Amino acid sequence: MHPWPLLFATALIALLAGCGAAKPLTLMSTPVIYYQAAIDPFAHLPETERVPEVSVFYATNRAPSSSGYGNQVSERLHLGSASVRLGGSDDLWPQLRNASLSETRPRDLPLSLLQAREDAHLPLHSADAGALPADVQAYMDALNLQLSKARDKEVILYVHGAKVDFANANQLTGELVHFAGRDFVGLAFAWPSHQNILSYLLGVDVERARQASHALSQLLELLAQHSHAERINLVAYSAGGRVTSLALQELAARHAELSRTQLQTRYRIGAVVFAAADVPEELFEQRLPGISRIAEQVMITVSDQDDALQYAHLLMPGGPRIGSSQAEASLHRFTQRQHLDNVNLLDVSGRYAERGFDIVGHHYWYRHPWVSSDVILLLRTNLSPQARALSPGDHPALWYMQHDYPVAVRNVTREVLKGQW
Repeated sequence: MHPWPLLFATALIALLAGCGAAKPLTLMSTPVIYYQAAIDPFAHLPETERVPEVSVFYATNRAPSSSGYGNQVSERLHLGSASVRLGGSDDLWPQLRNASLSETRPRDLPLSLLQAREDAHLPLHSADAGALPADVQAYMDALNLQLSKARDKEVILYVHGAKVDFANANQLTGELVHFAGRDFVGLAFAWPSHQNILSYLLGVDVERARQASHALSQLLELLAQHSHAERINLVAYSAGGRVTSLALQELAARHAELSRTQLQTRYRIGAVVFAAADVPEELFEQRLPGISRIAEQVMITVSDQDDALQYAHLLMPGGPRIGSSQAEASLHRFTQRQHLDNVNLLDVSGRYAERGFDIVGHHYWYRHPWVSSDVILLLRTNLSPQARALSPGDHPALWYMQHDYPVAVRNVTREVLKGQW
């Protein structure tokens, strides 16, 4: 028997066994910048905001269902707000604050979506004729009101990966806002992925991700024209990288006549993080020049121990994924050839022998305290990689985390942020 069918079958069984129903979310690991009280992201919060609940906005092309939003595809962009609870029903602010600043926790804190309320909807792909419908204007007014109250007049827009539901997108957005000091407005973009990996492997959800990119680009146009956000920062996780990369390329191509400065002024895209992104390298390189033109800074996290991306490469078409170390050399050569000086790769596996451990898995960008620290710091400050205490690699676009990263990044935050956000 030829070994490849056996290898394929073995890999498929392993992937399906390890990627059944998505596990309920629990509070992400405390970023290492908060260890030893190096910085307190909550010190400035008034008493009214020292609560376990976090309010976020959402946009989705999932169709409404009896239980909220299901797996069917909608021809409308649904807009609303949601409330996410960080911790169980008995966990109050003191418990949440301690868990959010502690290196170790006695137990995991669950995340839950308390409620979601649809405020407006728009037909997909509709041209903006100027004045918004009353319900959409009310949604934008509410978002702008939150921006006016925020310490940083910026949006964190999270685009989830495959195999998760509407609640997951809002929950993870809520904890991103929380760990960023609750100083931003959080916005979850929920596209209609199924809650099983087979739909993705068979290409159903790959096509849905492609279609959802048009809804995301429409959302970004809405924010650009009608929000008061000074910056819109995006975190695209796993298959969310497919959605986000195509959406940004579409916007850049739509305004090819604009200079880079004009394009960035129009859309105000700040940092874009492609976290463990499941985008084929060649496809991403077609999109990257446009992404670089429209964003202030692009960061791609890379690992050689991400099983999900290795299986995706093995079982699906498209070649190495950009979140895999297999794509690293080609990506940094491409950035150099194209002079994309605002695109950087963070190799979380690089020089692991010197650190004494590797950073593994597919969820590391929010589960590992070192990587979550860099993501939060980038979103919060838009500092360069060097200013965020990352160590340069052998190529200009490549960065690592040295063994002394925790100490170095805490020193950076103390100096730059003066002890609190």
